[in-house]
Amino acid sequence: MQEPEQLTIKQTATGYWTVTRGNVDLAGAMTRKGAEAERELLSRLRSRSVRRARQRRPGVARSTRS
Repeated sequence: MQEPEQLTIKQTATGYWTVTRGNVDLAGAMTRKGAEAERELLSRLRSRSVRRARQRRPGVARSTRS
């Protein structure tokens, strides 16, 4: 399986901080510390999603909520 591109933090010309993966802006913040927190959140969310995808079994119906 191919590793996803790393999340990086960059500052824009206007001083805004963005979290990017490749050429795609995923999140942003007014401070670098805020952008670092966003990057950490996105990393944790991705690892959780990967874990859940591995736990799913084919052929098992998922319940629906109303």
